[in-house]
Amino acid sequence: MRFVLLLLPMIALAAAYQYVTRQIASGQAATPFVGTPVTLRPIDPNSLMGSQFSIDSREIERLNGENITNQTRQFNQRMEDMRNFAGNPAEWHGMPPH
Repeated sequence: MRFVLLLLPMIALAAAYQYVTRQIASGQAATPFVGTPVTLRPIDPNSLMGSQFSIDSREIERLNGENITNQTRQFNQRMEDMRNFAGNPAEWHGMPPH
């Protein structure tokens, strides 16, 4: 009895799959598709944040410098972990570095 109850949803799914594949293979959609063109306009920062919005190039350079510094620090830490693991894997606790 349990097997039949488990089998019924699978039969329904298989029937739905077969129906959909037949509809797709026939090439005729059940409902016509009407596409409308989508127009996207560029985002104007002044409309979002007011007319006082400006990009500070020195701040952008500072943020980029911080990102490069952080990435370099993380890379160096990872390399040091790999060097320590390769030197003595038995003393390494936790997952090996990758």
